[in-house]
Amino acid sequence: MAEHEATSSDSVLVIGGGIAGIEAALNLADFGFHVYLVEDTPSIGGIMARLDKTFPTNDCSICIEAPKMYEVQKHPNIELLANTQVRRVKGSAGDFHIRLQKKPRFIDEEKCKGCGKCAEVCPIAVPDELDGKISGQRKLIYIPFPQAVPNAYLVDDLCRYGKMREDGACIGGCIIDCIQCRECPIAKCVKACKDEGADAVLLWQQAKPIDINVRSIVVASGLEAFEPPEGLYGYGKYENVITNLQFERLMNAGGPTEGDIVRPSDGSHPKKIAWIQCVGREKRIGISYCSKVCCMIATKQTIITKEHHEDVETFVFNNNLKTYGKGFHEFYTKANGLGVNYILGKPSDVFEDPKTKNLIVRYEDLETGDVKELEVDLLVLSTALIPSTRNKKLSKVLKIQLDENGFFSEPDPVNAPLETNVKGIYLCGGATGPIDISESVVQATAASMKAAKGRRENGD
Repeated sequence: MAEHEATSSDSVLVIGGGIAGIEAALNLADFGFHVYLVEDTPSIGGIMARLDKTFPTNDCSICIEAPKMYEVQKHPNIELLANTQVRRVKGSAGDFHIRLQKKPRFIDEEKCKGCGKCAEVCPIAVPDELDGKISGQRKLIYIPFPQAVPNAYLVDDLCRYGKMREDGACIGGCIIDCIQCRECPIAKCVKACKDEGADAVLLWQQAKPIDINVRSIVVASGLEAFEPPEGLYGYGKYENVITNLQFERLMNAGGPTEGDIVRPSDGSHPKKIAWIQCVGREKRIGISYCSKVCCMIATKQTIITKEHHEDVETFVFNNNLKTYGKGFHEFYTKANGLGVNYILGKPSDVFEDPKTKNLIVRYEDLETGDVKELEVDLLVLSTALIPSTRNKKLSKVLKIQLDENGFFSEPDPVNAPLETNVKGIYLCGGATGPIDISESVVQATAASMKAAKGRRENGD
C-alpha cells in the first residue's frame, strides 16, 4: 500500500484526464495545491487527443492539448495516476479519505523508453478500439496514441491472461502464472525489451492500492460517443457508413490513413459525402437531449473535407441546426460559402448499391414534404454525446446524484453552479452534459477555484 506525504489540507483529487481535468489540475497546481490527477485509461487526453481540428478556428487539436499534457507530467505539484480507478471515498469536505486502485499495465512506466521494439516483435495485430472501422490496428502490446502521457506501452489484458493464445499470441501458454514466474522464456516483447537494455515488461505486475487524503474533489469524467446499433442507417451493415468520430480519425494525419479521406470499402476517394445529424435521438433509440456540438462538428468536417479535396460534394441532413456559440454562425456561413449543402430533411432509410458500394439515402424533404433520394459514396452519422460509462460507479462511490440522462446533477445550477449534493465535490466539462472544448476549459477553471476556495477563506 502506497503512502503519500501530502496532507488533505493542501491536496485535491481531480477525476478524469480529458481537457477539463487537465485544465483543473494545472490551475490547482499553479495555485500551490498538491493534485492527484486520476484517469482510468492508460493515457490522459480524452476525446480531444484523438480529434483533428477544433471548431470554429480549425486549430490543430493535439497541438493545443499535447503541451498541457506534458506540463501535467512535469509539474512538481501534480501526481499523475493513469490506469487508476477510484474505489472508495469516506470523510467529508476538507478531509476526504480515498482508496484508489492502480491497474497493472504490465510495464514499468519509469523504465519504458517508448522505443516500440516490443510492438515490432509482437506477432498479433487487432483492430484499434477507435480506428478499427476504418482499418486502424494495434499490437497486443501498444501505446494508446503517439502523444500519450504517460508515454509508456501496455500489454492487452486478453494477451496477458492467455485469451489470445489460440490466435497466435506468445503469452498465456504456461502452466505457471506470470506472478509466480519472473523469467519469461516465451514472450517476445520481454526479450525485445531486455535486448534494448530496459527490462520494462513486467508480466507479473499486479493491481496496486493507493490511499490518499484530500480536501476537495473535482469530477471531470468526460463524455463518450454513442455507438449506433447495427443496422441504424446501415451502420455495421454497409462498409461505407461510419460515425463522425471515425471520420475525424480519417481526417487526422495521426490516424490510420494519415489524413487521407478514403472509403473503408475500397480505399478510393469519395466524391459525394453526406452527414446525418441527431443520430441517437430517434424514437427507437430514445436519447432525449440535444448534444449541442454535433452541428458544428459536421460543419467543421465539411470545411476540412473541402480543404482536402475541393471538388467533393458535401451534404448535411438536419432538422434544427444549432449555432449557439461565439463564431459558430460565421463558421456555418463559411461552410455555406464553400458550397456545403445543408438539407432540411429527415432521413428514414439507407440502401447500398451492391456493385458500387454507394449509399442511397431516402429522406423526407421537410420544406416540401416530398420523399427524395440522394446517392453518396460515404455516409457519416453525427452521433450523440453520452455520459461516461464511469458515471454510475462514481455516483455510488462519491454519493453524488445523476440526472435523468446519466450526467452528474447540479442541485442549484443558478446560485451554486458546478456544485453537487455533497459539499466539497465539484463538476466540470462533460461530467455535466454535452459541451464543447472552450466551455470545458472555462468550467474547469471555475470548478478548480471552488475546490481551492476553502483554503483561501481560511488564509492558508
